[in-house]
Amino acid sequence: MIVRRMHPEEIDVTVNLFNYYKMEAVESIPEIEAQYDQDSVLKTIRTYNTYNEYIWFNAYEGQRPVGLIAGCITALPWNEELLVAHIDMIYMLDSHRNMSNVRMLYDEFEAWAKICKCHKITAGDIGINPERTRKLYEYLGFEPGVFMIKEFDE
Repeated sequence: MIVRRMHPEEIDVTVNLFNYYKMEAVESIPEIEAQYDQDSVLKTIRTYNTYNEYIWFNAYEGQRPVGLIAGCITALPWNEELLVAHIDMIYMLDSHRNMSNVRMLYDEFEAWAKICKCHKITAGDIGINPERTRKLYEYLGFEPGVFMIKEFDE
């Protein structure tokens, strides 16, 4: 398995991988099914592969993407010189989901963050499997923080 940036001609297979991420998310958060917009997914993938403050890496088994990690860089509000990389999404197909493969994804993200002169990495999750995600990030050396969600009545 290798981890690298997606090539432009791989957008369709990357969208397919993202659809697996969505299907797993729907199991925990059913409203995602109704909210899901394919055009927004395409725009998101393009944005993360176009602008310098974003990054998207895929893990590949042969030519097939089997995992992804995507994130962005922001400056701290009290000091624009201090940059933070944030992992927005991390996903590995169940068939390839193990700590070694996820570590490969994370290591590429961390290397990018260091090249960009970030002084730390933060990470969050939309709530697909908070306990599994907590264990994953602890394995990667993260310390607990706070990420909370409040839904509004529609």
